[in-house]
Amino acid sequence: MVAEKVVVEELVLEKSRVAVSVRGDGSYSVARASRERIWHDRLEKGAVIGIGEHTPGDVEGESWWVVCGQSDVGADVTVRLEDGSHVPVRRIGDIFVSEWVSLPQQALLYRSDWPVESQPANLSVLFACPRFMPKAPFPENDRL
Repeated sequence: MVAEKVVVEELVLEKSRVAVSVRGDGSYSVARASRERIWHDRLEKGAVIGIGEHTPGDVEGESWWVVCGQSDVGADVTVRLEDGSHVPVRRIGDIFVSEWVSLPQQALLYRSDWPVESQPANLSVLFACPRFMPKAPFPENDRL
């Protein structure tokens, strides 16, 4: 019996070393490149995931930030930061991925596969510290 080879596409982000992997059946993994992959079922349509190096306000300087999600393959996806800069968006199958390094700031997601009235989506809520947590040691860096 010959085992069928599973095709895996992988994108490793430069700054964060986060690896986004997708198998042929649509299952995916998002984890630091140095960690073992944990596979999840296909991302739900329109789902968005945010990962931050640190919780806003926990460190004095900049941190890396990653956002990834599912979109229609041909959809235009844009990430714009509060400072006006646009962050490059890369794709692996129907998953988009964006990464940047900055102080915590508002980030907005625009995508052509969502209705105009739901644009932009505020990504900052993915990174914000829950309100029940104690005050951050660097509150000036907790503007989310």
